[in-house]
Amino acid sequence: VIGASNRQDLIDPAVLRAGRLDVKVKVGRPDATAAKDIFSKYISTDLPFAAEDLERHGGDRQALVDRLTALTVETMYAASEENKFIEVTYANGEKEVLYFKDFASGALIEGIVSRAKKFAVKRVIAQEGAGLRSDDLIRAIREEFKEHEDLPNTTNPDDWAKVAGKKGEKIIHLRTISGGPAEHRQIETVNTGHYL
Repeated sequence: VIGASNRQDLIDPAVLRAGRLDVKVKVGRPDATAAKDIFSKYISTDLPFAAEDLERHGGDRQALVDRLTALTVETMYAASEENKFIEVTYANGEKEVLYFKDFASGALIEGIVSRAKKFAVKRVIAQEGAGLRSDDLIRAIREEFKEHEDLPNTTNPDDWAKVAGKKGEKIIHLRTISGGPAEHRQIETVNTGHYL
């Protein structure tokens, strides 16, 4: 039997007692190196790339994939103003700024690549050029981050800390840091079918 959870705090303590599970493995959030590896599963040489990007890399698809992956990870993991996400205030009065990279996950990375592919498809439909571009990936990062801005909106900062995987000093306040002026969000209506 294999059990998996990203919320160990919600598992019944009886299940976690000694002898119930033979091995416990904690998988943390991916750092930049792990993110590169995850991105390499989704950005592959068989994708349709923009012709101008391929030309810049001498037609070498692997070189383009490596560059797109590196650029995407650099942008995502930069400790820059636009990547600031939350200011955490601890009970002892200390404050800490957390970046979007502190909340990276395999699912987030998959979402970034899927969103970038969607941008490329929409551009083909609009007859504005074909193929995945580096700016599709950068735009996808920004939109994924924007979509997650509501993550800390909870009544209890300690509950949020459990979701974020933060342990240690008690958190008493969270403040979302906006990287820029508020923008209107596009709402996309999706037909869910008869299952929902």
